[in-house]
Amino acid sequence: MKKIDVRKLFYPEPKKNLIILGTELLLIGLYLAVDLLTKEFVYMPIAAGADDVIVWEGVLRFTAVENTGASFGLFSDSFVALTVVSFITVTVLLLILIFSVKIRNGWFRAALILMIAGGLGNLVDRFMFGYVRDWIYFELIDFAVFNLADSGLTVGCVLLLVFVVFFYRPDDKKKNSKAGDAGEQ
Repeated sequence: MKKIDVRKLFYPEPKKNLIILGTELLLIGLYLAVDLLTKEFVYMPIAAGADDVIVWEGVLRFTAVENTGASFGLFSDSFVALTVVSFITVTVLLLILIFSVKIRNGWFRAALILMIAGGLGNLVDRFMFGYVRDWIYFELIDFAVFNLADSGLTVGCVLLLVFVVFFYRPDDKKKNSKAGDAGEQ
């Protein structure tokens, strides 16, 4: 088994890479804080008996839904499985964020930040309440009730898809590696 030299992770620009990673972790924390604060100050009063907040009649409403499942209520009442899967997924994404710090593509970095923050937001809910607090409801299209964490996950997945389709080129790395090898001979 090959050992990982963590020092090489941040070289040749250790300060710059640490600043980038620190900024990204701060952004994750900020998004998580906004998600949890909106759940506290919008969801909780409605769940405690206040009326739904109608933002735009027939279009957008804030309500309170306890989601014990995943997206669209799938896998309802699967607390342990969903919590374990969420924890593993967030951990893996966090490791990818750290070990890919040299990849400077904004689409990729933003995707990871949003997916980690969204996953953490829903994971905190699962640990604290046993369900996810959903509160945004688009009545116009009768869409599933969701929250900011769900939005982060969705937008993050779309950004990752954009990165993979338009920017990720695995052949470029192989070509650069072969060109470097040829130049050394």
